[in-house]
Amino acid sequence: MFRGEDRGVSEVLGFVLVFSLIVASVGIVFTAGLSGLQDVRDAERVTNGERAIDVLAENYDDVLTGAPSRSTQIRLADASLRIGDPVTFELENETDPLNVSRITFAVDDEAVHFVDGAVIRESPGGAVMLREPSGVLDARTVVHRTRLRTGGVPAVVGGGDRTVQVRLERRGQSSVRVVTAPTSVTHNVTTDADTIGAWRRHYESRGGSCDVTEDVEGTGRDRLSCTFTGVEELRIVNHDVALSVE
Repeated sequence: MFRGEDRGVSEVLGFVLVFSLIVASVGIVFTAGLSGLQDVRDAERVTNGERAIDVLAENYDDVLTGAPSRSTQIRLADASLRIGDPVTFELENETDPLNVSRITFAVDDEAVHFVDGAVIRESPGGAVMLREPSGVLDARTVVHRTRLRTGGVPAVVGGGDRTVQVRLERRGQSSVRVVTAPTSVTHNVTTDADTIGAWRRHYESRGGSCDVTEDVEGTGRDRLSCTFTGVEELRIVNHDVALSVE
């Protein structure tokens, strides 16, 4: 009699253990599946944002080369669009420092930045320049300096699945200054430490000799200085462009 009861208890315990294992396995698979699905969705949103920012860069180049205005639609899909985090550009001994607002499409810890024609994708593993800034770096150097007006534009745009329109409008005519026989030209770029490496690789790939000064004047930003030699002519093109977000 006791043996039968023991057998019954064992069967119940076995059933409970098996059922517990099944429930735990389903829970693990379900949790991992949700996490994986969220990762895929986040990656897709960043990729879509990258495409939109690349279109924005193309439209920016159109405005610099004469188009009166261009508009770019960007779907946020729970991402955010930030306007700010200025990047400072300067041609040593030739121009004053110019602060240019950076436009950032952000999803959690990943972001796609647009500034001065360049597109940079940033992730926890580092930053890579996907599109080079406007201009030419060779014996006949062309540098575009754009005063990007962002007055009245909110610092952060986001929330929900919505589409915004970023409009670029040229103000007046561009002006050009030509420096003949400059021999060498030094480009200074001051920005955050997370993306300074992408800028350095860009300039070095074009033959520049670069150095980085960290935490310039306690601002938390780094300054990149890249010198190009053998420059026969330097053409500095100044633009005035207004940016709005609708």
